[in-house]
Amino acid sequence: MQRTEIIDKNQLFELIEYILSDSKTEFYESYSEMEKEIVRVNNLSEFQDYFDKGIANGKVHFGFGIYNPESKGKFFTSKIKVNPKYCDGKTFRYRIDGWAIIFIQLDLQNGENRIECRVSVNSKKRAENWKSTNPEFGNPELWEWKNVESRARKIINRLKKTTHNKV
Repeated sequence: MQRTEIIDKNQLFELIEYILSDSKTEFYESYSEMEKEIVRVNNLSEFQDYFDKGIANGKVHFGFGIYNPESKGKFFTSKIKVNPKYCDGKTFRYRIDGWAIIFIQLDLQNGENRIECRVSVNSKKRAENWKSTNPEFGNPELWEWKNVESRARKIINRLKKTTHNKV
């Protein structure tokens, strides 16, 4: 399940506020900066600061993952080795992993005025097809797929509503 829309910064903040309005939602950057821990964003203000700081530092691609403990499953952080030759001497970074994480990918196309926002999540069928390739993710059956799909649909519907309410 996925959806991509073009939005601006205000629409993005509206979407993130909606996502974080569920107190059970855990919202993380999907990949950490080199040799730093994964950042968890707890509220809209923290997201705004993170986003604005990223833009100020020249960042144009942002990735986030949403996990809700009611979805159960195996959710974890992996340490990824990177080649210091290509990463300014850095040797690792972290990423979040799990079959049913809802991902938000943001690609700035014209600064904060034009942002490609993509929401995506694996399906149960896709997870089943890939479980032998990623055994560290655990059994896809551990996830409450109805909960995951419901939450993903709500986020996608909010994204669509946000883009279609332009004045």
